[in-house]
Amino acid sequence: MSDPQHFWDEIWARHASSGDRAPDAALVEATSQVEPGVVLDLGCGNGTNAIWLAESGWTATGVDVSEVALAAAAARAARADVEARVRWVHADLRDWSTSETFDLVTAFYLHMPLDFDAAPLLARAASAVRPGGALLVVGHHTTAPWNPNPSAAMLPSAEELANGLGLDAPPWDLRRAVDIPRVVRQKQDEATVLDALVHAVRTV
Repeated sequence: MSDPQHFWDEIWARHASSGDRAPDAALVEATSQVEPGVVLDLGCGNGTNAIWLAESGWTATGVDVSEVALAAAAARAARADVEARVRWVHADLRDWSTSETFDLVTAFYLHMPLDFDAAPLLARAASAVRPGGALLVVGHHTTAPWNPNPSAAMLPSAEELANGLGLDAPPWDLRRAVDIPRVVRQKQDEATVLDALVHAVRTV
């Protein structure tokens, strides 16, 4: 895709206000027994997960390519009175990196309609996890048959993703690598798709 910002700005212009939904269930589960720390949320969209984490005591950095989404996220953070705990970064994740390290790095449903290879991005995400911290990735492994972009970049299976990132060996403790079925609907059509979920903790 030549201009991912334009693509996502158009989408978020239609959906940026639809943010009053619950945080991702995998995120809630993964952090339920973890002391709040510093988190990096890649592809944060309009801030649902980052804001929930900030409300839970985390200090969050949310990164997204869409300025429309980030503007909505900043407004929502202000309404939730957590703007001091969240930093928003506008960047194209295909070539963005950071020298910082984090107690938690998350990536939820990162995808592009065309030319997007998630592997280098997720490898950089893993390298940003500090010892004792965690990497949590959830993304599309399969797509609905009516998807208008059948060539959209999907993640490999959870097991393949974990293996490809080296999360199944030291210094990582692989907590979960599962493909989760999810029912999606469009008008009268219904299909079951698979989401890849990987959760790993860096031990040293």
